[in-house]
This record gives sequence, C-alpha cells and structure tokens, in this order.
Amino acid sequence: MIANRLNSRSELPPGVRRYTPEDLPTMTAIFNESALGGTSSPVLRAFSLEEMTFFVDCFVKEGDPIYVLERGGEVVAWLIVNRFSWGAQACRLTGEVSIYVRHDHVGSGVGIRLGQAAVVLARRYGFETLVAWIIEHNAASKRGVQGLGAAQWGRFPGIARFAELRADVVLYGLHLTSETSTDSGVRVEQACRADGTGLIRDRATPPPPRAASAGPDSPR
Repeated sequence: MIANRLNSRSELPPGVRRYTPEDLPTMTAIFNESALGGTSSPVLRAFSLEEMTFFVDCFVKEGDPIYVLERGGEVVAWLIVNRFSWGAQACRLTGEVSIYVRHDHVGSGVGIRLGQAAVVLARRYGFETLVAWIIEHNAASKRGVQGLGAAQWGRFPGIARFAELRADVVLYGLHLTSETSTDSGVRVEQACRADGTGLIRDRATPPPPRAASAGPDSPR
C-alpha cells in the first residue's frame, strides 16, 4: 500500500464510535436517503427499521464492525466493514466497506473521515484488503476512495439499471499489507475538497450472511 496521511493513521478519527441499538432509527433514515436519492446508489426503495435491524443483527453475529460518526451530538453517518461477498472462505481476509452519509453532511468531509475509519477498522479486524463497489458516474465517491489510496480493480459494464438508464459498476481496492499497490494519482487535498459520500459501496443493503435464516425480503 502507498501510504498517505489519510490511510496511515492508527487510531479512529474523532467522533467515530461503535454503533449501539439506539442508533438504528437514525442509521435507517440515513440509509434511506441514499435509497431515494437518485442513481448514485442502486438502492431503489426505503427499508423499514425492522429490516435494517435484521441485517445489522446478522453482521453483529458475524463479528463485523459497525460504527457511526457523531457531529454536534448527532449521528450523521455510519459504516460497516463486512467480508467480501464472493468466495467467503478463499477471500475471508478481504473486507467490503459500505458508508452512508446524511444528505446535509455530504461534501463536509464526513465520507473521508469514515473512509479513514474503515481502513483503521479493517486492519484491526485482520483484513488484508479492503474493497468498495461504486456506480461509474458517482464521481465524488471515486475521488474519495482514490484519495485514500485505492485503485480501480474491475468494471462490470451495464449491470446497474435505473428505469431505462444502465450504468457500469466499478470495483476499487486497497491492499492494507502490500507495498505494491498502484498510486491513485489523485491528490489527497483534492479528494478532501471533492468528497461527496466517500467510501460508499454502491450496492443494495449488505446481504445477510449465507448461513443466516430467512428474514425480511433481501435487497439482493
């Protein structure tokens, strides 16, 4: 990994803490903003508190980190780092990051701060690699992950569909233990200024672990 001042910290940024069940209503509201906010996220409908609680509980049982960011005493964003959704055994040391930012804090640096937290948490939880899925036209998220040192590793042409609009999905990755990662070529300062939602994994809500029993209808 090519270190910079955003991906080389060892402590969580100020205001970041582990989630509590009391945070779930706010987390659900923030998630639903992304679901209803257009084509930068493929989440196409709002989720109920019961549905969100079910999915979060699945990840808690798996031991995955779920953290929130507070500003002024309010939760304004949250993140989860879960195991890579393909090849759960072979890719068990790869984490997927999802970040959700309250609409009125988009562009304020919150996404970058939680991106930093995701890197710290991924290391703490033993992941060697961190990845994020992003809709191609979500330029702000791409700048955010590039500023953290991530590089584009893959592209899935036309697999996201919003009514009549189709969009590519790109996969960004960051090796946490390797010194051979490709430099993103994007200045950190540019990423901070341009930050929209930072390290947002533009997928539907994180799927429950494969071993979980059936629950509310999955966004998958």
